[in-house]
Amino acid sequence: MNPLNEQHHPQPIVPVERPQQVDVMLELIQTSSFIQATTARSTFNVSGKNLTAAVLDTGLRTTHVDFAGKVVAQRNFTTDNGGNVNNASDGNGHGTNVGGIIVANKINIGIAPGANIVPLKVLSNTGGGSFTAVRDALQWVLNNHVAHKISVVNLSLGDSGNYPNDDAFAADGVRDLIKKLSAKRVAVVIAAGNDFFRHNSKQGMGYPGICREAISVGAVYDANEGAFSYLSGAKAFSTGPGRLTPFTQRLHETSHAACRTDIFAPGAPITSSGITSDTAFSIQHGTSQASPVTAGVVLLLQEYYQRVAKTLAVRYPATFKAPFLPSVPLLVQCLREGGVAIKDGDDEDDNVVNTGLTYIRLDALLALRRMSRYFRRYLLLPFDEQQTTNPKTEMLVEHEVPELALQD
Repeated sequence: MNPLNEQHHPQPIVPVERPQQVDVMLELIQTSSFIQATTARSTFNVSGKNLTAAVLDTGLRTTHVDFAGKVVAQRNFTTDNGGNVNNASDGNGHGTNVGGIIVANKINIGIAPGANIVPLKVLSNTGGGSFTAVRDALQWVLNNHVAHKISVVNLSLGDSGNYPNDDAFAADGVRDLIKKLSAKRVAVVIAAGNDFFRHNSKQGMGYPGICREAISVGAVYDANEGAFSYLSGAKAFSTGPGRLTPFTQRLHETSHAACRTDIFAPGAPITSSGITSDTAFSIQHGTSQASPVTAGVVLLLQEYYQRVAKTLAVRYPATFKAPFLPSVPLLVQCLREGGVAIKDGDDEDDNVVNTGLTYIRLDALLALRRMSRYFRRYLLLPFDEQQTTNPKTEMLVEHEVPELALQD
């Protein structure tokens, strides 16, 4: 590795908060319904099958029924669990909550329930950690992504900073690895940060979410959940579907087009897998939860692309090649152009200064429809108002008004 890229952010990772552990059956149905994930899975026949998410976090309760048969590898980059590098057990709960949001498939149903998971423990059971561990874990993913079919990486962590761009990280080792993974078509999805209130409502995002090669994710509510007060000082006096949470950091494209917050997704409150038993639940608020919701949708998009691309490779071998994954720019374009516009300040009821700007909220079904248009230039199909299945590609083609081809 280039000596410059041995560098990494010197600040420690701000400890993630422990989720509330509960023993009642509360599922991810509400979040899935809001972003149309359930409909997307059935309409496009996708679940994340044959793909894997690497989750850099506090580890995973691998014995939880939600993860049965899904943990294809694990690695510990901390001194927890006796320093055993092959034991990524989670004594905090944050990583298990995050992992469940992506791939749970028993009591809870994640966004991509057919996908597998690789827990990479970079945060201790107290929630803190170093970016040295993050760098080492990303290097592990780069070395092993083919063997374990890792196509998306989730980082629900950060330094609590508020950066307007990524200029300070030009020679950063973590960013360098994000770049390399992106070049391999492995998407790195990162939480935008939870410190909008602490930073006096100033636009920006934490590190490493600010890195332009990542898919950065802010948080919205998915329903009227009442009022909430957060440890950061942020307060939502009332909530509603699609409202930005008062804690979520945000950076509009007019402030920096390359480093903008790419997408906003449900992040408060989210119920997922817990650590007190193999059937436990947990509840948490944060961009930490919005990020895995997005990572799950990325897996659905990747499976859809992979299935169609493998078939089209016979006709277009120069365009569609192994590993048959969409480029990260194409993923971002589908997420954004298939998203829903939300205005910050039109109905938010909180104690922060809203930007008055329009951001994009995640919608799984619309994102998949947007990707389906990408393939139209390769398919000689009539346009009508119905949805039909192309017998040659086994893909569902949404017949709408043709649009310009997406970049890839």
